[in-house]
Amino acid sequence: MVADDKHTAETDAQAAEATAAPKAKKPVAKTVAKPATKKSAAKAPAAPKPAAKPAAAKPAAKKTATTRPAAKAAAAKPAAAKPAAKAGTKAATKPPAKRVAAKPAAKKAVAKPVAKKTAARPATKTARKPIVKHPAVTTPGKATVIDAAGNATESIALSEALFGVTPVINTLHLAVRADQAKRRRGTASTKTRGEISGSTAKLYRQKGTGRARAGSAKSPTRTGGGTAFGPKPRSYEIKINRKMARKALAMALSDRAAAGNVFVAKGFELETPSTARLNELLVGLDIAAPVLVVTSGEPVVSKSVRNLFYAETTEVGALSTEQILRARSLVLTEKAFNALNQA
Repeated sequence: MVADDKHTAETDAQAAEATAAPKAKKPVAKTVAKPATKKSAAKAPAAPKPAAKPAAAKPAAKKTATTRPAAKAAAAKPAAAKPAAKAGTKAATKPPAKRVAAKPAAKKAVAKPVAKKTAARPATKTARKPIVKHPAVTTPGKATVIDAAGNATESIALSEALFGVTPVINTLHLAVRADQAKRRRGTASTKTRGEISGSTAKLYRQKGTGRARAGSAKSPTRTGGGTAFGPKPRSYEIKINRKMARKALAMALSDRAAAGNVFVAKGFELETPSTARLNELLVGLDIAAPVLVVTSGEPVVSKSVRNLFYAETTEVGALSTEQILRARSLVLTEKAFNALNQA
């Protein structure tokens, strides 16, 4: 019994050791093999991969690709510089040719300003109207007598009542205003609301429409209505005393006589109207323009003057203060001068 117990105890111990040995070996094998395989697996691919990346030819190809265009660009730069050099040579040759061309010099050499200055405009002006100069033979306060050729022959004294009055500006201004106002027709006319044809009925009721109140359609505030305070035919004449009008006329004559611009034409007769003949006479006198030619029942002379742009004509009986002040020189025929002195 004791031997059996020992045998069983030994078998049990062996069995326990046998079971314990494999159990202890398995964990060791697992712990040793698995980490070793993981580390070796991680180290093995990690070593070739970094070596493959730098050793790979793709990045090198990219770098070479990046360097190749640079080489191309470097090669293209001298090629592009060749046309530039050609253009530079062409530009260097062409501009001197343009600079050598005397086009600007020709423009500067053109005597356009000189041509304008030397143009015959002053000559035409002197031919068309007399030069604004006073003849040397004129005498202030006296009239210069001229012949048919326009030559001054003598100087005659003038009447003190007509040619010796001191000018007063206010009197002359009033006389000129009266002359100008007398020529106004004063025919402007407009219709009031009472003169327009149409109904005077109220257009619509006073309230309830929302619109502004309105009465007749002829109201001045409506289109087609009458005109409020519009012009009516009237006379613009300014009353001036007869003595004042004569005095103003004498003042105007005295002012022209004081400057020596009164001329009397003796022996100047025309059978037919001739503007060219009268123009020669006035230009030969060398007097200041505009010129007023005063006649007395001489229509041939009046017709000869009316086509000259620097002269006008009037009869002695129609002579006005405004006409005398508008003209700088007075040329009277012999008949007109005698009639003026007798007036």
